[in-house]
Amino acid sequence: MAYVASYLYIAVVWLNHKAAFQRIKAMTRGLHWANLGVLFSTALLPWPTALVSEAIAEGNPPDDRVAVGLYALISAMLWVSWMIFFHVLFRHPELLEDSVEETFFHGERLRAFAMALLYAAAGLIGVLTIPALALAIFVLLPLFYGITSHG
Repeated sequence: MAYVASYLYIAVVWLNHKAAFQRIKAMTRGLHWANLGVLFSTALLPWPTALVSEAIAEGNPPDDRVAVGLYALISAMLWVSWMIFFHVLFRHPELLEDSVEETFFHGERLRAFAMALLYAAAGLIGVLTIPALALAIFVLLPLFYGITSHG
């Protein structure tokens, strides 16, 4: 189950990454670095996913809380990296294909900010109250983002 959840999350990231690059006509060093930030934080996802899976299997509530908190932190970091990526594109419209609306990446930046906040909130819920509730939110957020995205 943990593998499937991690895979689906990474699949949503991949689809959005591909959709973003379909709107880009040129690259700069700053955009390359922002892209590497997205890829770095995405590559971290299997690690907290495995920790959550192990903690739940062992049935140790304090470990559950720590694992859920780490998962939320890595996920929020992923969305902050997207926010930076989208910010670079918003600030440099000359990098975009001519058909892309000038405000498109501003909207994507706001969506990434909202996702970072939602993951942080879910993490707080899991650390302070019920880890299982945070896990349910962690499954729903990438599904929501995947369904509502332009990717």
